[in-house]
Amino acid sequence: MRLRTAAVLLVALGACLAISTGTAEERKILFFDLWKFDHWENVKLCQGESEWVPACEYSDPSFPGERLYAPSVWREDSGEFRMIYSLKWSPLTLMAARSEDGISWEPLPVEGVTPHDAEKLAPHHVLTLEGGSGGAIYEDPQRTDGYRFRIFGRLDGEAVYERALEDSSHRWHQIAKEEGPKRYMGEGVTLVSRDGLQWEVKTGGHWDWLADDWFPEPPVFAFWNEKKQVHVMMARPGWGDRRQVIRESKDLKTWTDPELLFQPDSLDTTAPVAFYGLPVEPVGNGAGFVGLLWTFRNSSSRPVGSFNQFFGPMDAQLVYSYDGDRFFRGLRKPFLERNPIPKPGCIQVRPSSILPVGNEFFLYSQGNLGAHGREKSEQRTNPGEQHATLLLHRLREDGWMFVEPEGDWASMQTKPFVLQGDAIHVNVDATYGELRAQITDVKSVPVEGFSFEDAIPLRGEEGVSLPLRWKGGDVSSIRGKPLRLELEFRQAKVYAIEMEHHFLDAQDQWLLQDGKPIPGKRFNF
Repeated sequence: MRLRTAAVLLVALGACLAISTGTAEERKILFFDLWKFDHWENVKLCQGESEWVPACEYSDPSFPGERLYAPSVWREDSGEFRMIYSLKWSPLTLMAARSEDGISWEPLPVEGVTPHDAEKLAPHHVLTLEGGSGGAIYEDPQRTDGYRFRIFGRLDGEAVYERALEDSSHRWHQIAKEEGPKRYMGEGVTLVSRDGLQWEVKTGGHWDWLADDWFPEPPVFAFWNEKKQVHVMMARPGWGDRRQVIRESKDLKTWTDPELLFQPDSLDTTAPVAFYGLPVEPVGNGAGFVGLLWTFRNSSSRPVGSFNQFFGPMDAQLVYSYDGDRFFRGLRKPFLERNPIPKPGCIQVRPSSILPVGNEFFLYSQGNLGAHGREKSEQRTNPGEQHATLLLHRLREDGWMFVEPEGDWASMQTKPFVLQGDAIHVNVDATYGELRAQITDVKSVPVEGFSFEDAIPLRGEEGVSLPLRWKGGDVSSIRGKPLRLELEFRQAKVYAIEMEHHFLDAQDQWLLQDGKPIPGKRFNF
């Protein structure tokens, strides 16, 4: 596992050990949990508070009453926001839109694009995949095989049957030849695009072609894990199997076997839940990854009347990971909550894009007025009403989780670390409060010049990267020493600590005490 960690070199300078920053970066300490802290008092760990933006509600003006599926948003180098979404679950019908600010949207006409042998429904219609379904776009930062965008989709129906008849190596060839078309005849396809507007459909060498027991159901999400230099896919393991599995690939051709990531566990005893999708985004400059887990609440007082429980609302829980492999479900409550009836997204919220924008994140979702399984009946009952529209929630940078006092003053102290840079910053809202810090040795004795009494408080201030300062104290003078950072704050929300650092284990400390360099750590999470 390859991590973006600096090579560390310690040089004895008198009694002081200095550390070379090399290519170190200011990684953030995020408050997914409190494991990087040895002590805290009067501290409350809170889930982030996003803001719904009603002005961003969007549905396709050319097709009133149609739904909007899997909105995928990205930014061009020009700063323009662009979006691709589907009008239908199946056939996948991709439409394009644009926005200057990510809030007010309009259709984006695309000339010269044929929607894959289908009638062009409107100037902003870019693709129809007959018999196909899919999820959100994966924007590949590596431009693997030349394509910036791809959608992992599924093809069903007559097209698969005909391909199976002609291809003796096809999964369904023998059954197609001897028994004819079957409902279960499906296969994975990949839609690829260089610009997000002109799309190609690729079949063969399927991402889903693993074994006879692997039939994933859209939506499929993917992200790039910079730490491991791999593409990572999140999917449901089978049609109607509402769990989440994870797979990896270095080349988008050969994939690891699926590994179980999430299924309901021993804390899910109030009522049945199921997990439908999982968009993921790296955060904190290498600090970790966050995901928004579609949580289907399908409990019912009525007996199961189909293959599985089919009706119910949906929201999104926050999940997180330090390495992009192992994810945790956090506080187990909705992160993107449903709006009050009858506002958009009052029954379902299905996030599909997590987009960094300045000092915040834009979280784009499909918001439904009808329950899962009842969307079509709601459409028939109320024709012309916008049953599934674009939703936007804005979230402060690092605002996934934060800490605040339970009452008045709170304090918390980190585990031992060495500082590799020249500054320590905090993301904090102390508009009506204050925060100050002190630096101690491993035994919690304040370092001279860096005590609470020496600190310059952050009082009545708010910002995503405010420097911690001490009267006459320069943190570059204590680089390379085993340290702890202690925060003291009241009426403040603390979102992150940012510094070039390396958390120590006991081996590191012994090496430091003996004047030896610390070896580079691959597992410096």
